[in-house]
Amino acid sequence: MLDPASLIFLHTAMMWSCAAAFLLIRYVKPDWVFPTQWGIAFAVMPLVMLLEGYAERVDSDGWRVTGFAIGFLGPALMTDGLRAFLRQPPHPRLWIGAFTVFLGGILAFTELYPSLQGRLMVFQLMTVGICFYLFHVIRHLSAEDHALGRSFLRAFASVPIFAFVAQSFLAVIGENAASPAESVTLVLLAATAVGILAAIGCIILVAERFAAHVGHQAGIDLLTGLPTRRNFSQKVDHALRQFNAGGPEVSVILFDIDHFKAINDTHGHDMGDRALQAVAECASRHARPTDFIARLGGDEFAILLPDTRLDEATHIARRVLEALRSLRLEHEGILVRVSGSFGVARLERDDETVHSVMKRADVALYTVKRRGRNDVEIQAFSSAPA
Repeated sequence: MLDPASLIFLHTAMMWSCAAAFLLIRYVKPDWVFPTQWGIAFAVMPLVMLLEGYAERVDSDGWRVTGFAIGFLGPALMTDGLRAFLRQPPHPRLWIGAFTVFLGGILAFTELYPSLQGRLMVFQLMTVGICFYLFHVIRHLSAEDHALGRSFLRAFASVPIFAFVAQSFLAVIGENAASPAESVTLVLLAATAVGILAAIGCIILVAERFAAHVGHQAGIDLLTGLPTRRNFSQKVDHALRQFNAGGPEVSVILFDIDHFKAINDTHGHDMGDRALQAVAECASRHARPTDFIARLGGDEFAILLPDTRLDEATHIARRVLEALRSLRLEHEGILVRVSGSFGVARLERDDETVHSVMKRADVALYTVKRRGRNDVEIQAFSSAPA
């Protein structure tokens, strides 16, 4: 096994490499949202070992206390960095109180009852306390965007707690026969492993957020700011699974802009874009907060209405249509009016795919078009109402 001095060198080299990498990424790629606290945390984590080793050589209680006081900053900054990553409010009083208690314990085992193992025990207790706080912070991680990160951090935070409990149990039954030198070696190995795992956890979180951001951007229509067809289909598919599992009724509205091609051909594509944006804003304003609105492509839009009966969805469709009829868009002194054709359908128990309900809404929409547009049509039932 490596001697403590070699382990300290290895631990320091690895932690400072992580610190340099994280701070460099923070500077070069600020949009990757690496909190500054993480880079600083990796920089200060090895200092507790370096200063404690120096303190033992010169037999200085001041350096012993300073080393452990600085050592507190490592795990504290790592956890506070996660808090900043999640954009949660800071808790300065919590950290001041925790540091005060920690420093009191270190001073007690330095001045009153001099013991390196005692100081290591206080350090472990502090780590356990921070891990419990970490569990609290992890609750704010999105289960959808950070599935792996949540699981990894929960496992990571559990290890120091179980390790301390196991060590305490062995000490109580008299099986903890490790010498001070062996204890220091084990602590160094554990600190190195924890540092590596912490770096992996940070990278997982950032990678998941970046992937979620890219996915979100891919699912948003740049012109209107509404979700795209792919995003809408995923939402309907999820609603269909819940509905077939016994969930409440779900309805869908499909609509498009009447004579949109004529607007483009007569007034230009800029006017067409303005019309699309105005319709998207109008539909968003007159739908309910729980409704999910998307632009499917071209001048076609859709609204998913959870926990909504067909008659309620029809009422909402007519409300949106009335709002569209009141739109007034001006182009070079010419007033451009807008209307829409709406098809309304609801999920049915025998639906197996998203295509089924969308097809019924589409049939209803084209029924409106055949009879002159600017109206709302309800689905032709393929089964009896539930």
